[in-house]
Amino acid sequence: MRTFLGFPSQLPDRPTYLTIGNFDGVHRGHQALIAGMVETAHAAGGLAGLLTFTPHPLAVLHPEIPLDYLTTVDERSEILAALGLDFVLILPFTRETAAISAASFMANLTQRLGLRELWIGPDFALGRGREGDASRLAALGREAGYQVRVAPPFDWQAEPVRSSRVRALLVEEGAVDRAAALLGRPYRIAGKVIAGARRGRRLGFPTANLAVSPERLAPAYGVYACWAWREDRGYPAVVNVGVRPSFDNGHPTIEAYLLDFDENLYGETLGLSFIQRLRGEKRFADIADLVAQIRSDTNAARRILADPPDQTGRWKLEAGGWRLEVGTPFWTELAHTADWAIRVTGDTQRQLFARAAASMFAMQDADRAHPITLAHAVNLVGQTDPAGLLVAWLNELLLEAELDGALYTRFEIHEISITGLRAVAYGYPGAASHTAIKAVTYYDLNVTESAGAWTATVTFDV
Repeated sequence: MRTFLGFPSQLPDRPTYLTIGNFDGVHRGHQALIAGMVETAHAAGGLAGLLTFTPHPLAVLHPEIPLDYLTTVDERSEILAALGLDFVLILPFTRETAAISAASFMANLTQRLGLRELWIGPDFALGRGREGDASRLAALGREAGYQVRVAPPFDWQAEPVRSSRVRALLVEEGAVDRAAALLGRPYRIAGKVIAGARRGRRLGFPTANLAVSPERLAPAYGVYACWAWREDRGYPAVVNVGVRPSFDNGHPTIEAYLLDFDENLYGETLGLSFIQRLRGEKRFADIADLVAQIRSDTNAARRILADPPDQTGRWKLEAGGWRLEVGTPFWTELAHTADWAIRVTGDTQRQLFARAAASMFAMQDADRAHPITLAHAVNLVGQTDPAGLLVAWLNELLLEAELDGALYTRFEIHEISITGLRAVAYGYPGAASHTAIKAVTYYDLNVTESAGAWTATVTFDV
């Protein structure tokens, strides 16, 4: 994916299919619109592009309103790149920009980009006074020779998917699990680890204090079970967001206690993926009560993070959290002369990939009952067919397991698109107790989808 700061100097050599917006958070609704546009554009031999503005228009038009972002520009670009876009165009937003009529703005786009289709959401509008709504843009398109496609409202589990709704869940309720459902991934923030008062270390719970951009949205004050990310390696953590009322300093902080971790993190960048809220922030009468509560929080976080949704069964979100409904076995070992071969089934492609990974490590005696103590992020790009992507995914896991000295037992497939995959593998330090799998082969490889069910046949070199 190419990124342009301002219009490219040359007209694209192929027609452009474009969407316009802020796309803060890149939630499931954004992803659905972009995926549809990318598929349509590439099928027609065109380019799929996204136009966004910086700063956010509200920051220019209403600077008195505080605006907290769900994603940084870099985070947004990383997520968008995984969706198969050919380019992102970033334009500066000023009061002069806000005064441009919809007709003038669209005429410029058509001339500079060779616009064939404009894809927008149901509430989208641009131009002076938001005059360019869907009907106005469609009329302009008929005159200029481009088509306007309006995506319907997008709901997930009967909840409307909007950036404003994600913000409300995070800020008003601290409902990071429900926000993750709308985003399609856990909410994540990152910051540099700075020196703190070292109170946690004196209490036996050393914490990493994060310096986070004041423009990033932080969840409601409280204590959370999180995964802390040091590059691509994840560690279970208890995170406090708030003012630490037991110490009366009054300054908002984000501090993370990494479980079973004893390394110096000062000066490093640490990412936090928020999984579940444990409790609200509260004041304790004495240090003994505080320490007892921290121990309780730590035990609760261990339980939550030890069983992440891995899609090897059917996960249901209930009042008490996620529950796994285990059905019939999802993989069988096939007769093979020398190597190992399996057949795996799944209701979706994501479930199939998670199950294939679980099967591969189960054949190497990975213990699903073992406490999870580590995680690894996997990002794959460049594979376009399901079979090739499955082989790349499984081989990447084998490589990372060898490098980590780990056995993986649970898998979250956050996204599979026409260009790649984003996922997290969870596990524990260990090695195969008998024959280890060397690689996944293309021999007799088969991935099919029929009537909503996915099946794969995979052969392993041992």
